[in-house]
Amino acid sequence: MPLIHLIYRKSNTAFHSIENVFNALIPYLKVEKVELPYISAGFLKRWRNIGFVKKLNSNLIHITGHDHYLILGLSRKKIILTIHDIEVLKRNTGLKRFLLKKLWFDWPINRAAYVSTISSFSKNELLNLNHYKTPIQVIHNPITLPITYTPKDFNEECPTILHVGTKTNKNLNRLVIAIKDIKCKLIIIGKLDNNNIKLLEENSINYSSKVNLSNEQMIQEYINCDILAFVSTYEGFGLPIIEAQACGRAIITSNIASMPEIANDGALLVNPLDENDIKNGINQLINNSNLRNDLIAKGLENVKRFQPEIIANQYQQLYDSILTKTF
Repeated sequence: MPLIHLIYRKSNTAFHSIENVFNALIPYLKVEKVELPYISAGFLKRWRNIGFVKKLNSNLIHITGHDHYLILGLSRKKIILTIHDIEVLKRNTGLKRFLLKKLWFDWPINRAAYVSTISSFSKNELLNLNHYKTPIQVIHNPITLPITYTPKDFNEECPTILHVGTKTNKNLNRLVIAIKDIKCKLIIIGKLDNNNIKLLEENSINYSSKVNLSNEQMIQEYINCDILAFVSTYEGFGLPIIEAQACGRAIITSNIASMPEIANDGALLVNPLDENDIKNGINQLINNSNLRNDLIAKGLENVKRFQPEIIANQYQQLYDSILTKTF
């Protein structure tokens, strides 16, 4: 049987989203998981990671994300590279952006046998970077938490709104402004900075923040909430959307980037750059039970396409096609 290695970055408690995605798929794939020995920081550790991967006796290597540079030391015909988004380029400029584009995108993509990416939005962003000749296939992320449909009576008097993530693109500050006149409780998953706290307090938001939740605790937050507010300004995918859909919750999300693609018709779409549009959307969800119920039903149907066994089968078909291909 051909030996296929899935390459994971070095374990880091601060980052685990990519690992969660592929951990959900491994039970359905004919692969072996390999973790890099070093965190990707500095030239020497990255060079040692390249040397480590070169020594693997693989028929096919799948770099699951983050450490795109690994491919620079490997044979082109043996590599699948998964690219989740180009967010790193969006927060850098000048020479640093130029070097990142070359080392993390242009050269790795050109050396890969195949690139997979997690949404049509991310694929289009890659193609807008350069006219790559390497085939790029969209394979969505699977749902990674074992969430089941859990009905809940909606609290119209004071709904609990769940917000996941506190990086700039998660758009927490605009959400705060949008709900300042709405009676609700805001649950924030992620570490708040002083500016976040100041804005929350200035606008008298009834909120609590939680960090480092286990999978079981995160599932409970979905169960407890009435609405998921996921109004990011940028996402390559947006896992909280399908997690909340699987639980059976009303969702408001953005009408840009990958979010309409992932939510399908199982969420209310708004302009994430417009606080009034976000506010109006939340009020619609609170005041219109027919709308909520319709979105929840459509969400439960939508999430079926993200089941791990379905996504894993798409990867396995890609592996098999590459292994039988003559280069």
